[in-house]
Order: sequence, then C-alpha cells, then structure tokens
Amino acid sequence: MLFEKNVLNFTNKSKISEEQILLDSSFTAENGYNKILWADVSVQIDNAEPMTKELSYSGKAIFEVQYLDTENKAKKYVNTVPFLNKFIHESISPSVKVSLVPKVSNIEVDSISEKINAVVNLEATIYNIGEIEVITGGDDNLCIQTSEEFTESLLKEDCTIFNEEITVDITEKMSNVLGVKSCVIVKDVIPNKDFFTVEGEVQTVVKYINSGDEIDRVETMNFSENFRREIEVVGLTNEGKVDVCAHIKYDAYKYDVNRETNKIDIVAPINICFKAFDKMQVNVANDLFSITHALSVVTNSYSKTEMQTPEYFEAKVEGSISIEDTQPRIDKIIGFSNANLNVTNFYVQDGVFVVEGIVSFDIAYLNDEMGNVITTHIEIPFSINTKLQIDNDAVLFPQIDLADVEVTARRGREIYLDAKLKSLVNYAKKVNGAVITNAEQGEMYDEKKYAIEIYFGKKGDDLWDIARELRIKPETISIQNPNLILPLEQNENVVVYNQRNG
Repeated sequence: MLFEKNVLNFTNKSKISEEQILLDSSFTAENGYNKILWADVSVQIDNAEPMTKELSYSGKAIFEVQYLDTENKAKKYVNTVPFLNKFIHESISPSVKVSLVPKVSNIEVDSISEKINAVVNLEATIYNIGEIEVITGGDDNLCIQTSEEFTESLLKEDCTIFNEEITVDITEKMSNVLGVKSCVIVKDVIPNKDFFTVEGEVQTVVKYINSGDEIDRVETMNFSENFRREIEVVGLTNEGKVDVCAHIKYDAYKYDVNRETNKIDIVAPINICFKAFDKMQVNVANDLFSITHALSVVTNSYSKTEMQTPEYFEAKVEGSISIEDTQPRIDKIIGFSNANLNVTNFYVQDGVFVVEGIVSFDIAYLNDEMGNVITTHIEIPFSINTKLQIDNDAVLFPQIDLADVEVTARRGREIYLDAKLKSLVNYAKKVNGAVITNAEQGEMYDEKKYAIEIYFGKKGDDLWDIARELRIKPETISIQNPNLILPLEQNENVVVYNQRNG
C-alpha cells in the first residue's frame, strides 16, 4: 500500500526561568573626587551558543560613573568590562534557537572600595523547532479524511546592523555633556512578500551640565526618533511571522557635541536579530481506512505555539516615595541617574494586560543647612494595566521598556516619578493535537457476498461514518443515494450496491 506523505513543521517557543548575573567594575578618578553621584551600566550580548543543558554566552558591560571632582565640577568615568558566562537549563540543547536579552535591574556604588556592582537579569527565550511526517494521501483503495493544519518553518535566522543618525538640539546653553545614551523600542513588525518591515523608535537621554551655581547641576532631556527598516527574507509571505529583538551596540555607539550650535550628533548602531517563519496550511490525514485491507494506524501527538500578531501599547507610570526622616531634606535636586526597570510580574486577565515592577534610580541633591551634596537610592513600585485583545491562556513574550523619565521633589521629602512604559507584546497560542503518521497494512478483507447491503443508520451519522462501516468509498454512497441528507436527521436505512467481480 502506497502513502503520500508530507512534513508538518512546528515551533515551541518558551521563556525559561530568568537568571541573574553580577558584574562589577573598579572606579578611578584621574585627579581625585569629592562625591560619587551615581553610576549607569549598559550591557550587550555579543554571542550565545547553545550546548547540552547549557548556553555559553559572552558580551560587554559599559560602566559610567558620574562624580564631582575636588572643585565640585561634574565629571564622568567610563570603563568597558567584557564577560563570559554560562546559562544552565534542562531544555537547552545544540538544536534549539535561543534569544538572550539582558536587563540591568540594579546598580550599587561602593565609594569605600571604589567599585560599581550591577545586577543583570537575563531573559532567555527558547525556540524548539521540530517536524512530524504525516500522511496526506494514498492509493486508490485508501479512503482518507483530511483537515488543514498550520505549519511553521524557520526561513531565516540572522542579525543585521544599521546606523541610525540622530541630531539632538539642546535648547539651553550647556557647558559640558556628561552622558548620552540611547535604547531601541520596537513598535511593529510587518511581514511582506520576501521581506519584513520593522518600525520603532530610538529613545535618547542626554545629561548635560548647566553651570552657574557653586555646584554643577545635571540636566536631563529625553528625545525620541522614529525609524523604519525593510529587511529581505526570501520566501517570506504576508502570512508569515517574524520575531525581532533589537538593541544598541554600545561598544560602537558614538556622539559628537557641537557647542557652537548647541547640537549633539549621534550615530546609534542598531542590531536587529530576527527569526522569520513561513506559515502555511498543510492537508493532513485525521482518519483513514482501506476498502480492501485491515489497517493498523499509527498516530503521533504534538504540542506547538502558534505565534500571533503582536500588540503595542504605551502607558503612563507614576509613583512617589518619601525619603527617610533620618535623611536631610531636599532643597535642590542636582540630578538623577538613568532609571532601571525591574519587571516582577506580567499577565493577561479578561483582556487586560497587567505589568508590575519597580523603577530604581539615584538622586543627588543639596540641603541648604549642610551645604554639601547628598545621594540616595530610590525604588518606586508600580502597577499598570491596559486593554489588549489577548486571551488569558496566551503565552506572553513582552518587550518592556521605560522612557521619558522625569524625577521631581516636593515638600522637601517626597520624590515623584513620571515616565512612560512602552511595550511590544509578542504572544503565542498553545496548540495540542495528534496526526496520523503511518499505517500498516494487515489482512485482506473477504470478498463481499451480497450485491446489496443495508446500513441501519442512526440520527447524526455522516457520510464518513457510513462509508467506514461499510468499507466503501464515500462518493459511491453519494452517487447511489442522491436524495440522502447527511448527517442523518433521523434513524434511516441506507442501501448500497456492491460491485461483484466475475
């Protein structure tokens, strides 16, 4: 017995448990310092190689320390620290595809040992790509009932880098630029024929000195620049799906300050890593029988995640916290560090997407009575919700970023946070199923003895039920019973005429 077969491809996308790594750097001020204000850390993953039960990865951490020198002038210290580590997990194997995203959740400065310590959360997403051989057809004696199943095959996995050129216009006169940092926020990914389009924005934070007081004041300004890029993937269609992860290559990030025009020219190298999947329908057998032989049918169950069209949203993040009574009151904020976002929980409930987490940063301020600079670490919890068309049982893979951060102080003790949460929510639908992968031919049926056969049909029987019971092709029943209404509306006898040989 001959079978026609095809391959059903499927992908299981899952996020494995988050892991934390600790990175540190020494700090050395060239001519000494009076006060460390705060530190900022940027982390990039350069390479990740899956092996048996472990993921070996390497990258760089760029540490920046803002401090006041012995003359109370704001300065910065920069140090790049390479790192190499392993991520251990049972589900990792050489055949899986992995996406590894670092997020700095906390930074601490030890002024005594002159060391900066950073806590980095690693979010690892695993793509387990498999295939099942399925029966789609056969010889003339085989009757097959088919259904359409979606199959997803990996067309291309790659990374591409392009430079986004940005000009930032500072409206105030700046005496010195203390720091410039950009991040990438992906807003939409649109598959097309043989290419896909990625749209998003580059969010840039500029910290500069506004001199004039006895102690330098650090101003913070936020800028955003939209971008759109088309990336070629031969074989991709409008029905395909593309997973994108974008980040700045901080080791190649450059900016140039023009004090005459009060502008900053930035070259931000954006690294877009993607996995493009072709999605199509394949006919597969979900039931079959032979009209001449007994069959032993082999089935195989599977589990897969079908990627859905992502949803983008923005939400306002607000919060406040009081400094402890033992700390001096805040009379003037000198500046604040870049904020770190630590997402502690996210979920969907009845069409509402909920994100919970903590925003942490350092502030430097003056107290008029003491006359010196005071620094303190701030952590503000938040919870936001927004309506999205996502089912409760969806598997979520959100890319969540913080932007447009503003920090103010009121009444001498209250710290207020005003920011935006921007997120592209990738999600998938989990599907479990079973398909017929093979059938073994058994004994040949005896030749039917009678020219006429009567099937005592029951209400609800359909054409396939009757044909399978009688071991006759469904179309033969339809031809011989043109007035038969199926499924049967009541108990009814069905008459068929057997073709006798000889």
